[in-house]
Amino acid sequence: MKSIAHIISTVFQPLLMPTYSVALLFMYSYFGVMYSHQFWYILAPVFLFSFAVPALLIFVLYKLRLISDLSLTQRRERVLPYLITLISCSFMVFYYYKMGMPAWFLMFVIAPVIIMIIALFITLFWKISAHMFGIGGLLGGAMGVSFFVERANPVYMLMGLFLLAGLIGSSRLILQRHTVSQVFAGFALGLVVSFVFVWAGVHIKL
Repeated sequence: MKSIAHIISTVFQPLLMPTYSVALLFMYSYFGVMYSHQFWYILAPVFLFSFAVPALLIFVLYKLRLISDLSLTQRRERVLPYLITLISCSFMVFYYYKMGMPAWFLMFVIAPVIIMIIALFITLFWKISAHMFGIGGLLGGAMGVSFFVERANPVYMLMGLFLLAGLIGSSRLILQRHTVSQVFAGFALGLVVSFVFVWAGVHIKL
């Protein structure tokens, strides 16, 4: 059971969630049709800035012994990696802004930055689940795009994402990395912020 939990936690690690979120846009929304000719121009930056750069720098921190393990199990050791990820993701948002992407998409990718800022403050006092605010953000973003941009209700896709969130949450509990309250708090944070930000992106112009 723990080996399966490790696999789930690795495949759906927080740093990959923004990449999964943008990739999913190409699968369930008209975004995929409108920007099909720019697929790699849109997907590559989110992979680079939200995963590759932070992962590399976090690995450097590990080699310098500034963090004790790559899983960031120690709450106090999460602050610097979170700051690195936050700064890197901010460059991602700027890139998309310069591309002239629609407001709702900009808010879609700004949401993970805001989630990281909130999580950073929470981490100073309490250990919240990064895996869960990652999948919560993915689900909240997907719901926001479906309801407010597409004006649709892809029930089966959303059911699948809720099931995935349950699997990830269960994996974190099985591995004893978090308590139930930390899992639910992380999920709620990601879900609410992403959902609200996409809603705001539909009603404002940046």
